[in-house]
Amino acid sequence: MNVERWVASRQLHWQKLEELLKQIETRGLPSLSREQLQSLGRLYRSAASDLSRARAMGLGPDVVRYLNNLVVKGHNQVYQNQRSRWSDLWHFLWITFPSVFRQNFLYVLVSFFLFAAPMLATWLFVLKDVNFAHLEIQQGHPLVSDELWSYVEKKKLWTDTVEHESPAASSFIATNNIKVSLVAFVMGVTFGLGTLYVLVTNGMLIGGTFAVCQVYGMAGRLAAFVAPHGVFELSAIFISGGAGLMLAKGMLFPGRLKRADSMRMMAKEAAILFLGCVPLLLIAGAIEGHISPRTDLPQEFKYMVSMATAFCLLLYLLLPRGAGKKLEIAEELPAQKSHGT
Repeated sequence: MNVERWVASRQLHWQKLEELLKQIETRGLPSLSREQLQSLGRLYRSAASDLSRARAMGLGPDVVRYLNNLVVKGHNQVYQNQRSRWSDLWHFLWITFPSVFRQNFLYVLVSFFLFAAPMLATWLFVLKDVNFAHLEIQQGHPLVSDELWSYVEKKKLWTDTVEHESPAASSFIATNNIKVSLVAFVMGVTFGLGTLYVLVTNGMLIGGTFAVCQVYGMAGRLAAFVAPHGVFELSAIFISGGAGLMLAKGMLFPGRLKRADSMRMMAKEAAILFLGCVPLLLIAGAIEGHISPRTDLPQEFKYMVSMATAFCLLLYLLLPRGAGKKLEIAEELPAQKSHGT
C-alpha cells in the first residue's frame, strides 16, 4: 500500500471529524443535527481504525499523534457523561496539564537552557566588568536601569516599596508575569525567533541584576526576595517558552503533514502547556506580593517556602496519576477494538 496515498485518501474524513468536534466545543453537542450525530459516531470509529492501521504500518509520530488526539477527543464526545465545568477544570489541572508537560519535557528543558545560559554568561561578564551592565539590549533599555542602579548604590532594593502595597502589587506582578509568559508562547509563531528573544533577554536581565547586586553586597537580599516565588514564576516562563518552541517545531518540521495541520496539532498541546502555567503565575504573584518583600520575615523562612514550592511542583508535574494511567489505557481501547473488527 502506498502510505502517502492512503494518508491523502483518509485526510478528508479526519477533517470532517475535526470540524464536528470543533462545533461541539464551540456550540455544544445539542447543536449537531441527527445526521451529524450519526456521522460523528461513524467518523470516530473510522478514525480509531485508522489509528490502529497507522500504528501497524509504522507511520511517523506526527500522523500517529494527530490521529491519537483526534480519537481521544472523539471518544470523549461519543461516550461522554454529564460533567460539570468544575470537574473538567479539575481534570485539566490535575491530569491533562501534568501529562502533556511530561510528554513534552524536552521542549521545556531546551527553554530552560536558552534562559539559563545567557543568565550565567551575563552574570560572569558583569562580575568581571560591572560596566557591562550598561549594555543596551533594546534601544534605550540597558541590562540594569538607572533607577535600579540608584537603589543598589544606596544599599537598598527596589522591592522594598512593594511590602506596603501587597494587594495591588500582587495583582500587578501576576499580570506582568502572565504577559511575559504569553509573549514567550505566542512568539513561537515567528518560527521560534521571538520565543528565543524573550528567553535570552530575560535571562540576561536577571543575570545582570544579580551580578550588580553582588558587586554591591546585595545579592543575598535579592536571592531571599526571589526565592519564595521564583520557583513557580521561572518554571512557568520555562514551560511557556517550551510551548512557544513547540509552535516553532510545528512550523519548521511538519513531517508528513501539511504545515498548517502540523502547526494546528502542535498548537493544541502547546496551548495546554501555557494555560496550565496561569495558576502557577497567579500563586507566584500572590507570594511575591505578600511574602517575598516582607522584611520582618527571616530569610530562612523564605528559603523554606522556596524549597516547599519546589517539592510540591516536582510532585505535581512529574508524579504520574493513577487516574491518568487508566485514562491512557481507556484511550487506547477504541483503537484496539476497531482493529479487531
